[in-house]
Amino acid sequence: MTVPGPRLGLDTATPYLALALWWPDTGRIARAAWRLDRRLAGELAVRIDAFVAEHGIAATDLGGIGVGVGPGSYTGARVGVAWATAAARALGVPLVGGDTLAARAAACIGPGERGAVATEARRGEAWTETWRLAADGRPLAGEGRRRVALPDLPTDAAASLRSAPDAAVHARRVDAPDASPPVVRYEVAGGR
Repeated sequence: MTVPGPRLGLDTATPYLALALWWPDTGRIARAAWRLDRRLAGELAVRIDAFVAEHGIAATDLGGIGVGVGPGSYTGARVGVAWATAAARALGVPLVGGDTLAARAAACIGPGERGAVATEARRGEAWTETWRLAADGRPLAGEGRRRVALPDLPTDAAASLRSAPDAAVHARRVDAPDASPPVVRYEVAGGR
């Protein structure tokens, strides 16, 4: 079901609240990110409302919502997925989940390039994976996902920890033929 209107993307599985609006008819993208850490739950709805209003639309104009499901902060991802689920149901729009490492890859790797990205895990560890971006900046399948100690991260992956995910990746997934509902990913060492 294709619903007219911009798609909202959000990712809350890292210390950042990353938001994006994507207008499929024009390709326009608007992005914003704030490092909120433990203030996420208290500021999420207010930040989303302000972001959407700043771009001259109402929540009722949204045509779908894409949300990052991790890996990353399990609590952070749950907060984002809960908000997105409630909003999508209230608005009657499609809801899809997306990979947080893919969104971080889009923020950190240049179009047509390949590199390692990471996202925070618990106990001084991080999830890392090598991604390649298409020439249009779209993340392609990642490979070699593993959990490593922070001191063992590749240099480029360690640098990615300072970047917010690109939530436009999630907004674009709303219309993807392989899109699926969000399921928070609680990953354990050695597995997915």
